[in-house]
Amino acid sequence: MSKTKPTNYQAAVSVIEIGETVTVGEIIDRLITRGRREIPTSRSLAIKLRRDNSFEVEDNGRGPTLFTRVSEPIL
Repeated sequence: MSKTKPTNYQAAVSVIEIGETVTVGEIIDRLITRGRREIPTSRSLAIKLRRDNSFEVEDNGRGPTLFTRVSEPIL
C-alpha cells in the first residue's frame, strides 16, 4: 500500500503542539517555512479548526482568532 501525502488540514494540525495557542496566520507561515506547496486559505483553515473538537477557540472581536490545541484530532 502506498503512503499518500497528508491533506492540507492534517499538515496544518501537525505543525501545532498540544497546549500551544496560535493564529491561522502563524499556522500558514509554518507551513510555508516547512516547504508545503499547497497552502489552504486562512478562511477555510479557520472554519475547519472551529469545527474540530481538539481545539479551543478564543474570539477577539476584530483581532485574530486564537486556537489552542487541547488534544489529538480524531480523524
